[in-house]
Amino acid sequence: MTTIVVVRKGDTAVIGADTLGTYGDQRESAEFIKNASKLIRVEDTWLAVTGHAAMDMALRNIFLETRCRRSFKNVNDIYKTSLELHAMLKDNYFLKLDGDGNDDAFESMQASLLVANAHGIFGVCSKRTVLEYSRFYAFGSGEQYALGAMHAVYEAHADPEEIARVGLEASVTFDTGTGAPLEFQRVRLA
Repeated sequence: MTTIVVVRKGDTAVIGADTLGTYGDQRESAEFIKNASKLIRVEDTWLAVTGHAAMDMALRNIFLETRCRRSFKNVNDIYKTSLELHAMLKDNYFLKLDGDGNDDAFESMQASLLVANAHGIFGVCSKRTVLEYSRFYAFGSGEQYALGAMHAVYEAHADPEEIARVGLEASVTFDTGTGAPLEFQRVRLA
């Protein structure tokens, strides 16, 4: 479980995440786990990932490989990247597909991603719908808390990192699957 957020305001975007890992009822704090970061740098783009801890490792590995498309410039490029990611996750990383009576039209990627780069802030839902956000968004187990808190302070705060921090702190306070410390990355918008 996790909570990830992305905010844009003025000429800056900020992406953030908690660092708590959970396995059932067991909580694994970044105090004990060295590789607890949920933020992934891919060239000039920052990604935040929800889902199983193995998804983070798989994505980090995939983006080290040169054969993976790495365009995050707009909704269509991100969509094409997500299609290639899904195929690689299935073929090379043993992604378990939907199927236990699930009649959804599309297979799940078993994760959601937030994206921040000079081109804007975006979200990739588990079924690979890609959305570009104008202000902020959140995914994960504490997303409702983060969204509400960021909505409440967006107009009052000029710094997008402060807005993101308020969202994640609300999630840490109220969601059992979200925990500190928090991490943030800033990106200048084009």
